[in-house]
Amino acid sequence: MPAVFGLAMIGVFCLLGMALRRWIPLFRSNLVPAFVLAGLLGMIAMNSGLSGLIPGVDSGLFATLTAQLFILSFISIGLTPGDPAHKADKGGLSRNGLLRGAWVMGLTWTLVYAMQGLIGVGTVAVSGTPSGMDPVYGLIAPFAFAQGPGQAIAFATIFEKQGWDNAIDVGLAFSSAGFIAAFVVGVPLARWGMRRGIATHAMDISPSVAKGYFDKGEETEPMGRETTYAGSIDTLTFHAAMMGVSYMGAYGLAWLASFIPGFVGETVSGMLFMTGLISAYIVRWVLRMLGIEHLLDRRLQAKITGTGTDLVVVASFMAVQLAVVVEWIVPILITCVVVTTVTACVVILIGQRYGSDHDFERTMGMFGTLTGTTPTGLALVRILDPRMRTATFGEMGLMNLPELLSMPVVLIISAVFADAMGMPIALGVLGGLVVVYFLIMLFTKSMGRRTWSFARHR
Repeated sequence: MPAVFGLAMIGVFCLLGMALRRWIPLFRSNLVPAFVLAGLLGMIAMNSGLSGLIPGVDSGLFATLTAQLFILSFISIGLTPGDPAHKADKGGLSRNGLLRGAWVMGLTWTLVYAMQGLIGVGTVAVSGTPSGMDPVYGLIAPFAFAQGPGQAIAFATIFEKQGWDNAIDVGLAFSSAGFIAAFVVGVPLARWGMRRGIATHAMDISPSVAKGYFDKGEETEPMGRETTYAGSIDTLTFHAAMMGVSYMGAYGLAWLASFIPGFVGETVSGMLFMTGLISAYIVRWVLRMLGIEHLLDRRLQAKITGTGTDLVVVASFMAVQLAVVVEWIVPILITCVVVTTVTACVVILIGQRYGSDHDFERTMGMFGTLTGTTPTGLALVRILDPRMRTATFGEMGLMNLPELLSMPVVLIISAVFADAMGMPIALGVLGGLVVVYFLIMLFTKSMGRRTWSFARHR
């Protein structure tokens, strides 16, 4: 019952967020998502007496909802059939091809991901001493900024089990600040680029996009197609059933991973979002072998993923306990500002040298992804390319593959929290990985001449 009440509260705040987006010009002009506004309202309400007003509906519940909804979001990603358009990409390995773009963007993400860990530790070490905040908490920054609230709470839960109190609250605070930075910094940056003529496919933002919903009779894209006969079982019910099977499989794989010795087994078994993704791939493979994979509709499954992402963000904001993090609020805020600033600078410096005809769109997509989630990055790209004429959307869908190179970073950070590796050694290895990722970019010719600049028109 508390979980149902929690979801109902999330829905109420989403509606309030839609109203704020519709009626407040500042939010409309900066395209602040309704789910971010909903999260902020929910966080204020939860920290102003709403938490615990209904038995069981407190910050702990929303932390649990964040973790579980995140697992379901990853499962939905794994169940989503591939886009046939990607297979038709004839320039796949060319500089403007989807695979090439996904490779360079994925490498950028991986490099900055490792760098955010170094920045987090350094900033907390300098600013957190007066308040007694251990620099190790700075290592949560890459999970929160580059991967979002779901990843932050997933790993922070593991870290708390290893004895690091308040890791969840720090992770949620970092991720909430990251979402705010993605739009407070990203939208003005995108608009600046539009005024400079850097985004070649930009258009004036329509009234519907500005207010956040479409008018009656306005032409829109379909959400999906029916793949089952409703008199037998509804299409959405079938998709929900496949997610349920994948969810059970996620826990089964996590149980198997728990037999891996040492902190690796403890870490991997706690990464239910990853075992959920693998389980979903297995389910989809079985459906393909049975010749019924077509029963999974790509558009509908993508909408389920989008719904899960929205709910995760709102729940994560509502899980933040300001009373817990207020003692460390100064180092947390300073770390957020520094991480955001360095991320923006590095992404712009690299993004100017991708060598394609849509490098600015790629750059904004990377900034949004490295401060929020992939949908956040896509939202910034849509400002610049509303008709999706560039390959950026497809590239961002495929860049998850090169992002797998970040696994050493995950294991190093996990080893530090598990006391299996000292901080000096870990920082040295992280620094070495940043260099390695940069060298890979050079050797694979992922960077070349500068293609755009804020100082001039294209």
